[in-house]
Amino acid sequence: MGAGVPSDFFLGLNYPWVRYGQDFGRSPWGVNGVATPATRQEVTADFERIRATGVTIVRWFLLCDGRSGLNVSDGIPSGPDEFLFADVAAALGVAQQFGLRLCFPLIDFLWLQNPATSVGTPSIPAMPNQNVMKFAGGREALLERVLIPMFREFRTHPALFAWEIANEPEWAIPEFSPGPRAGISLADFRAFAKEVADAIHEFAAVPATLGSARLQWVRAWSEIGLDLYQAHYYPQAERDEKAPLSEQLAALADLDRPLWLGEIPPVDPKSPAYSCVSTLETCRASQLAGASLWRWRPPGADDTDSDLGFVDAAFLSELNAKRTGTSA
Repeated sequence: MGAGVPSDFFLGLNYPWVRYGQDFGRSPWGVNGVATPATRQEVTADFERIRATGVTIVRWFLLCDGRSGLNVSDGIPSGPDEFLFADVAAALGVAQQFGLRLCFPLIDFLWLQNPATSVGTPSIPAMPNQNVMKFAGGREALLERVLIPMFREFRTHPALFAWEIANEPEWAIPEFSPGPRAGISLADFRAFAKEVADAIHEFAAVPATLGSARLQWVRAWSEIGLDLYQAHYYPQAERDEKAPLSEQLAALADLDRPLWLGEIPPVDPKSPAYSCVSTLETCRASQLAGASLWRWRPPGADDTDSDLGFVDAAFLSELNAKRTGTSA
């Protein structure tokens, strides 16, 4: 196992946000981060219930699409805003209170994509900083002035599980997802991802991971210095894949670092034969490091994943009991 990775199969959970892009730092909607009393109270109540289920690893999106947490001048990040580190510290503090460890995806693929052609409405302002990741100078400044200081600040925090370079970057890379939304080439993103992994190794004391959107794409990230491989598994996105999950995992058994499934859904209405329980059993039988369910907080009416449901405390407790062989 890589440094900091549990030696036994772990059951994790995607939080993944209280409010997308507003949990860490100032956003266009103001200051609603984890350090504010109202949000901290929500998180504390959630984490207390999560820990009671037996879950140990929680995955929580950090900078998302770049709308919050940054000071930016002329399109170049100049540093974290005055709230970012306080919010990260608050999140880690609540996690530590309940014996949980956090995996932070640093950026979401939406930040790497080209913006949609439709213009934002008055009630939904256009997202700031959307072009930071589109050019080398913006990416370099983000790493040097925001990410590295954050890695240093929280280097030894016991509630930190991993820094995740990006969530599902393939949806923004034309070599994987051709189309007008693809905003960064594979070569440019790989170069950035390797620089981030190197910085994690130098300035942090936890594993570097990357949330690949599909198992078949994991090997694309095998030479950037990851300590922990990660893929996401949604049956409705795997319809072009003829092999069952067990065979897909067997084909990845020669990876040089542990593998976990960072997102699996509790249900999939478009795949009636899908079973979350059997999927977890397959992961464990395949000697994966662990698996994390999507997601704890119910999706909103406008969320694209609303058909995949969410997991509640009773469901998680039952899954963990089956995983450990104890009574629910």
